[in-house]
Amino acid sequence: MPKQKFSPKTVRNFTISNLTSQANLSPREFVDMMPDVYFKRMNFEQIKNNYKMLSQFKSDPENMIGYKGKRENVLIHKFNHEILERNLLNLPPSSKTPYSLYRITQNPKQNFMLTEFYDKIESNTKFNDLNIPKISDRKQFFTDKKGVIIKSLVIHYIKYSKIKSKIVMYSINNSRTTIIKNLIETFYSHRLSPTFVEIWRSKEKNCGNIKSMYTIELFFGTILSPKIINSLKNDFTRYLHTYIKPLSIFDMIGPKMVGPSSSHTAGANKIGQTARNIISTLISSKSILEIKGIEIKLIGSFRDTGVGHQTPAAVGGGLWGLSTYNSNMLKHGHPDFLKEKGIVIDGTKISFQGYTQGTAEDDKKYKQETNNNIAEIIIITKDSKHIITGFSIGGGNIEIRYFNNRKLDEPITGKKDFLLKEMQIIPLPENMEESDKNIIHKIYKDMKAPCSDFVMPFNSFEELSAYIEEKKKKMIEVVLETESHLQGTSNPEIYERMEGYWAIMQKSIFQGLKDQKLSLLKLTGNDSNKIDKFVNNNSIFNNIFGKAIGYATAVNEINAKSGVIVACPTAGSCGILPGILKSYQETTSVNSKKLLEAGMVSGFLAMILFNDVTTAGADYGCQAEVGAAAAMAAAAIAYLEGGDHQVIINAFILAIKNSLGLICDPVAGLVEVPCVKRNGIYTSMALSSAVMALSGVRSLISPDEVILTMREVGEKLHRDYKETAGAGLAKTRDGKMVEREFDKEVKKFFK
Repeated sequence: MPKQKFSPKTVRNFTISNLTSQANLSPREFVDMMPDVYFKRMNFEQIKNNYKMLSQFKSDPENMIGYKGKRENVLIHKFNHEILERNLLNLPPSSKTPYSLYRITQNPKQNFMLTEFYDKIESNTKFNDLNIPKISDRKQFFTDKKGVIIKSLVIHYIKYSKIKSKIVMYSINNSRTTIIKNLIETFYSHRLSPTFVEIWRSKEKNCGNIKSMYTIELFFGTILSPKIINSLKNDFTRYLHTYIKPLSIFDMIGPKMVGPSSSHTAGANKIGQTARNIISTLISSKSILEIKGIEIKLIGSFRDTGVGHQTPAAVGGGLWGLSTYNSNMLKHGHPDFLKEKGIVIDGTKISFQGYTQGTAEDDKKYKQETNNNIAEIIIITKDSKHIITGFSIGGGNIEIRYFNNRKLDEPITGKKDFLLKEMQIIPLPENMEESDKNIIHKIYKDMKAPCSDFVMPFNSFEELSAYIEEKKKKMIEVVLETESHLQGTSNPEIYERMEGYWAIMQKSIFQGLKDQKLSLLKLTGNDSNKIDKFVNNNSIFNNIFGKAIGYATAVNEINAKSGVIVACPTAGSCGILPGILKSYQETTSVNSKKLLEAGMVSGFLAMILFNDVTTAGADYGCQAEVGAAAAMAAAAIAYLEGGDHQVIINAFILAIKNSLGLICDPVAGLVEVPCVKRNGIYTSMALSSAVMALSGVRSLISPDEVILTMREVGEKLHRDYKETAGAGLAKTRDGKMVEREFDKEVKKFFK
């Protein structure tokens, strides 16, 4: 076909006059079946081949017609979304080719879908005149001036004639499976059929953190209503996930820590530890010559409920270099200790300038961030101030996102080394010497750095199911394979670490049942012992359900008294998984290896959830803490009882569905009421979810839509119900009385 431009009418006439008539389909009929954009995008050889294939298909519409060339794959089948999805997923682009293209022409009235796939386009002379989408041309859509990714999806709706319109989308760092599945499911749910779809995948080097880009054009033969446009945009924004972050199952089961809160205590401690390493590097590199003092400012939920969660003391203990589970950690962070001893870093005693509370202006400064647990470590020198800003994102995981009010290109998580260069913090180049005084060392000294080269073959629960079925693997095999690739650990190392955590979980159960000492304000401390005695003396309750209630309560009582526990996924919800695993162990003959594997499976599913919903109550409410813990425990039981991957995922999702909207309203900001009793009660939710899934009950709403609903609910929850003690039980008459009593403790930190 000549390269000169034609109008749609001219193109149609040209095509009709040049096509040789087929037995079952005239050229005029063929042209009338295809949209105008089809003739604009295709060359004559492609049109001629498609015409012949469509004519053949008309004579036998129940069978698929296909053609495979060197670089193209063409399929025609009846109008069916399931067949279309299956065909598209069976046409993967080469991993080495930078550009590939899918084209879909569909006509529901004529009952056909035409799919064309082109690979290795850069070497195909047919495509020399195409305007191939380049990442470098669209990079400004996704990054700020410093190259930091600020969004992953851009959507435009365009009217290109009086009666026709199109949607253009650009999505970066996404998986082909996610793109294809969610496009097709969105069309199907809206009962829409774009007349023509074009999907480009582009991969280029030297584009920073943008590894790939999908350019999607959807052409419609009508003008869409504002309601439909908004609904489509909302669904595309909601369901087009990016790649799962390279976390570990032990980010969800772990860390071992002194209570009471994984985000407010362990996370706060790790912010302090990481800030200490940054300060150490500032000193060793002579970037700053003399530190006059250090101030700690708490912002957001850290300010509102921090003292009740031991947050200030945890940050201070971290600045001393003490770990999350060091029994002296909180003592070293107490204001009286810091006032006398200061903070010693590299042999230098630094004056402590106090804990301060962030203002409304500080809240506004970080409003665009998705997390509310914020601490600023302020380094005061003779002439200036330097600020390290850390965020606790749930389950003890942290990110240092700002240094001197400049957002880092990559957040510091404490899991790998960084480089201080001319007062800028950047990722450590591979060829750096370990002895370099400008290196900011990781705080996880015994942990290997996550493998950045491994790309997860699934991004969601549905894709995980498809992967397991396609590869014919068991769930535990995928768990071990993924953890090993992401963290560079061997299977024996994974089992050994899980065994260590399981030992701590069991110890916290026994300690909780034995230790009847009450918590700081005497709100909790001996209820688990009462439950355990009652269950043992009443045969109708002396089963897995009754035992789990007492054991879960015991663990959380130890947590409320700042004992050592394992966050799973948080400290506020640390009792549910240990309580259920221990009660299962006591009521069955399960072997220890299977029990460890159940814990791994539960952490793995929580890791997938974490990509959409962090497990911090300050971000998404208690549904993300106790709700997630119940889901993990349900999945563990389903695994122990021999459920396949579908049963395990459904057990997890049924628990999430029935925890939606659970608020986080701790009285006086303490992890005592309602957290301790809630741990005991939600063991029943977990066990009920597992029983239903094992019975064959399935969630009508797909797993990924449930998780995204959880995120939506969490985002719409008022901040008063997200670990701020601003409403709910915290503001009842009894709750306010406790708050007034606890105010004496708060004044010790903020004067």
